[in-house]
Amino acid sequence: MRADGTGRVAGIILAAGMSTRMGQLKQLLPLGGRAAIEWIAEVVGQRLDEAVVVLGHRAEEIASVLAAYPVRRVVNTDYQTGMLSSVQCGVQAVDPAADYLICLGDQPRLSGAVVEQVLQERNQVGEGIIIPTANGKRGHPVLIRNAYRAEILGLPLNVGLNAVTRGHPEDTHELPVAEAAILTDMDTPVDYQRELAHWPE
Repeated sequence: MRADGTGRVAGIILAAGMSTRMGQLKQLLPLGGRAAIEWIAEVVGQRLDEAVVVLGHRAEEIASVLAAYPVRRVVNTDYQTGMLSSVQCGVQAVDPAADYLICLGDQPRLSGAVVEQVLQERNQVGEGIIIPTANGKRGHPVLIRNAYRAEILGLPLNVGLNAVTRGHPEDTHELPVAEAAILTDMDTPVDYQRELAHWPE
């Protein structure tokens, strides 16, 4: 599914989860004077043709901190079925012809530099899936070209997006980046304390 880098790219920020292991709503945890989700919304929203934040659990609370950012809010009413349903919700919400940059809503140190690296790589390689790596490990955000739209929307919820991102090695391009933050997200209180160490008071 090789393609050139023309056309739009839509950011899909996944923020619908219940934060069960964290014990509190991780999207709204304070970091550097803002809620965690605000940092991601700013970085992604400012650099892409369009961006949506997919909400679910306590959607109104999270939406209330996003009004100032160039992102649309969409609600996945099936969020309890897992992350794939949020990916599918985001894909359906954006330009049908766009490529997708799949971002995690609990990755507040995602930098603009990494987003731009992935977008630039899209313009230079033909593979349909671009995955950043650090220390030999795959991270996020993942770029998936529009050619995979039908496959993503057709996946059964018990399979997961890995069926795409790991299912086409011949069409996957790994992009080494310098920032190990692409590997880390916030699932537990220990993860949150680790993140706090990277932010000024």
